[in-house]
Amino acid sequence: MWQLGCHRDIAMKIVDGKRMGSVTIFEDTLMLAEVVGDVILNSGHLELKGKVLGNLFVRQGTCRLMGIVRGNLENELGDVEVFGTVHGKVITKKGYTYVNPGSKVGAIENAPARREELREELLRT
Repeated sequence: MWQLGCHRDIAMKIVDGKRMGSVTIFEDTLMLAEVVGDVILNSGHLELKGKVLGNLFVRQGTCRLMGIVRGNLENELGDVEVFGTVHGKVITKKGYTYVNPGSKVGAIENAPARREELREELLRT
């Protein structure tokens, strides 16, 4: 692990090499590694320039994907930008997801809105 100064003058953790098993992120991280398993972003910012051979779960925080995800990318409550490749689906449950037109993704899926959210939306208009 190395430290790198980023644009906010905050140290960013660098993860490189090959990782076997799932990796959980809790802080600002630059991932150059190949992960044989899932990556879970619980908080912080993730710059993913490597490969994930499993799924990428964004629970909270921000993620910029410029690498490859062999499984699904699931945005549960974060801000996600996809500039790379997702072989599976890009699934947005909540949060913001941007997929660059030049990116390669298997499918894009938005979670259906809940009945209560739809009712609130109708009452506001």
